[in-house]
Amino acid sequence: MRPHRALARGVVVLLLYAWGAHAAADVPVRATTALRLATLAERIAKLHAQVGQGVLADRSRRALGESAREFDATLKEIAAHAPTPELRDNYALLTLLWQDYREWAARTPTRDNARKLRSRTEEVVWIAAKGAKLIQENARSATNASAVRAETAAMLAQRIAKVHLWMRWEIRDDALVQELREADDNLHRTLETLRKSPGETEEVAAELQSVESQMRFMDDAGRSLERHESGTRAIEFIAKTGDHVYESMERLARLYEGGP
Repeated sequence: MRPHRALARGVVVLLLYAWGAHAAADVPVRATTALRLATLAERIAKLHAQVGQGVLADRSRRALGESAREFDATLKEIAAHAPTPELRDNYALLTLLWQDYREWAARTPTRDNARKLRSRTEEVVWIAAKGAKLIQENARSATNASAVRAETAAMLAQRIAKVHLWMRWEIRDDALVQELREADDNLHRTLETLRKSPGETEEVAAELQSVESQMRFMDDAGRSLERHESGTRAIEFIAKTGDHVYESMERLARLYEGGP
């Protein structure tokens, strides 16, 4: 166990005393909001690599700061209203892991720093996804399954782009190759499930059609990178289409939940 992970677990109980008195169970926490923390963690790692590699650098730098601030605000909101002791425990741990993750994400984006960020990304994403699962189980009747799938697709789009960027930085091993393959398979499977879902509105259909077009660009760019063709152009396509899919799926999650 790495020192920072051991420290996180060691002080969880202390944080629970502070949060336990302030948790407001009457304020619902959506599973999609909780899952968005995992999406943002993947996005921060992706943007960190984009800045380091000069891919859409100015835009990526702004988005990196915005994503970190959104993670901060979302985590505080969820932690303040976590309805069960298990969830409060989960978000106490996530808060500590996030502090370490945020520090590394703020460092100069280099290949070596990205290697160190990798394990921290895995931890934050895993604990954030666990929290979303617990919230979904705690309020199953109030959870919209299609909205959760849409948020999952947003996360996977960022993960795919992140892995391609890391691989371009020569961060490559069997585990990362498997992560890319599974993310790609799961994203296509999730989109297919959403396309077959009943009760589709015109607005939802239009977003799904847009995502389908973007996925073709992403798949083509991914194949070009694997063949080592048009590296700079292909990685920009990956970055852009990953963001287009991410933005469309975030809009879809809100549509499925009936929000603006």
